[in-house]
Amino acid sequence: MLKSSKRVVMLGDCQSFYASVEKAEHPQYKDRPMVVAGDPERRSGIVLAACPIAKSKGITTAERLGEAVAKCPDLVVIKPRMQRYIDVSMLITDIYKSYTDLVEPYSIDEQFLDVTGSMHLFADTPEEMAQIIQAHVQAATGVYTRFGIAETKILAKTACDNYAKKNSSGIYTLTKEMLPETLWKRPVSDMFMSGSRMTRHFNVMGLPTIGSVAQTPLGKLKQMMRRKFGKNSDIQAEMYWRIANGIDDSPVRPGTHQVAPKSVGHMMTLPFDYREFDHILTPLLEL
Repeated sequence: MLKSSKRVVMLGDCQSFYASVEKAEHPQYKDRPMVVAGDPERRSGIVLAACPIAKSKGITTAERLGEAVAKCPDLVVIKPRMQRYIDVSMLITDIYKSYTDLVEPYSIDEQFLDVTGSMHLFADTPEEMAQIIQAHVQAATGVYTRFGIAETKILAKTACDNYAKKNSSGIYTLTKEMLPETLWKRPVSDMFMSGSRMTRHFNVMGLPTIGSVAQTPLGKLKQMMRRKFGKNSDIQAEMYWRIANGIDDSPVRPGTHQVAPKSVGHMMTLPFDYREFDHILTPLLEL
């Protein structure tokens, strides 16, 4: 539990968000394996979201729909409805805002909440408040949310991804004092922002765990990364060192992502290679 003098930051994450929205609106599929994916009729495209039952069958996000159906022939496939998911995400934002005015959307299914100043109005502990919000969201939308709780945004995100998503309550509090016995023992692949390529680099440098990165003096880590990536890697080295140590001074900022985007992307997965101009024109016009 966090001490009362510390910030209380939560990262709320919606489980299998697109699939959860569809299951809530199609109760007949409650106990069926379901995915949200490209084109159900042609069994083409990729899996955008898989419900927990589908995941238990070995289906993963981003795999080809045909491969998913091969693993689970009775799979229910729903075509994505992006506007509906945006609407539900905004509804969840409004629910969060009824508990604190400090809500920062991180993605369509993840949002940061700073409840430091409002928690006393609703609960005695951060965990109790997370349970209240969790129940509110599920009652209003049918979507199950998990909450990582910490004193910084990076630790809240880490708590959610590594612990809250994997326990029965969907809630986990991670303090800096707990790091040596929890996060630091995990492989460096579990560290936020450490993808497969960066994980390989860390292992080559002799840093196989998150703790080995955290406990390397920052100056030494910078030297190691300069030798590996060149002289301009100091910022990258400090970023990973701060993540491993749970250091994050950034506040929860409402409206952070309300700035108009500089570019917009739109894509689709084709069922096979298109080589004729008339064939190519069809998906181009659709996009």
